[in-house]
Amino acid sequence: MVQLATARPRPAGAHERRVREEALRRHREELRAREEARSGELAYLRAQLDVASRLNGRLAAARDPREMAALVVEELHESFAFYLAAVQQLHDGGTLHLVAARGRLAAVMEEFLLVEQPVHSGVNGRVARTGLTELVADTRLDPDYVVRDPGTDPRSELSVPIFVDGLVWGVLNIEGAEPDAFTEADAVLVEAIAASLGSALHRARLIEELEGAFSTTLALLTSTVEAKDDYTADHGEDVAEMAELVALRMGLGAGEARDVRLAALLHDIGKVAVPSEILLKPGPLTDEEWVTMRGHAAAGGDLVARIAAFAHLAPAVRASHERWDGGGYPDGLAGEEIPLAARIIAACDSYDAIVTDRPYRPARSPLEAIEELDRVRGTQLDPAVVAVLIEELRQPSRL
Repeated sequence: MVQLATARPRPAGAHERRVREEALRRHREELRAREEARSGELAYLRAQLDVASRLNGRLAAARDPREMAALVVEELHESFAFYLAAVQQLHDGGTLHLVAARGRLAAVMEEFLLVEQPVHSGVNGRVARTGLTELVADTRLDPDYVVRDPGTDPRSELSVPIFVDGLVWGVLNIEGAEPDAFTEADAVLVEAIAASLGSALHRARLIEELEGAFSTTLALLTSTVEAKDDYTADHGEDVAEMAELVALRMGLGAGEARDVRLAALLHDIGKVAVPSEILLKPGPLTDEEWVTMRGHAAAGGDLVARIAAFAHLAPAVRASHERWDGGGYPDGLAGEEIPLAARIIAACDSYDAIVTDRPYRPARSPLEAIEELDRVRGTQLDPAVVAVLIEELRQPSRL
């Protein structure tokens, strides 16, 4: 067997060593640069996820389309400082109408981007027509881009359709000052945000339709009482309007204030169970008649509790005739045992009753009514609610 000789390693010369060391140094620099870029990309992705998460929460609490659009462009601007972030809504006439905008160009928005842009022109118009995302690396090369001022026009554009119930509602548009400012990752983020905005808009539309159905149901319910007592019909509307204003002034959210309004509209619904001869009696009621009359609060609460859409309002309807000192009905609740909505309704109900003609006495003036409210605060009525109600009543528009 022939044994092969093993070659001994040759010591590297000074030149070769320098070449190897330089190659190793460059390799290490490339690795560092790659790791830094990867770290930057991860940070950017985390920021994108944070923005999407925050917006989902903020949009869930919004109801008005303009408020929603403003939240979106504000979040995009604050997080990424885009040259421009804008939301346009597609109208039936075939035009895109500016809803909200933020960025360095927003101050001159009316000059830069038409408030009413025809849907047949511009990149946004193309997106609205096709329903497809457009990522424009260089606006100077896009035939549809509408040039306004070559010196200050954006050089990059990302436009995404906003869908509501399967139809294009509008366009979410972001723009950059330099070419190639946006990547596919940016497109994914903006598409996700546009989807969240579309879902929020759809949800708000459904809520509006549902509230319309609620109003129809309320009209049917209250009409049965109106047929017996004309006073109750107008009284309920007046009390409801005032109760919602007081609720808002006390710091309740818009949704809670709407519930107070609905409960106020329903607070006398139990009178449907009160005989007309008692309800419309021109003189004082007997003790037995008062027992029957006071039964309307419990009857109203029970009636409302049986309607799924209004069941959450039943406690406020039932307690709307309780007193702060515990002397009310039907359960003798006192102080903060009484739901806040019911305390607000009770105060507004008392005021409206004082300033309205009744079968057994004439109306008194608003100033006299305020004096009476001040007299019974802390006994019949919640003093904090009375204070806010008096503030509302003393507004110049009411004097």
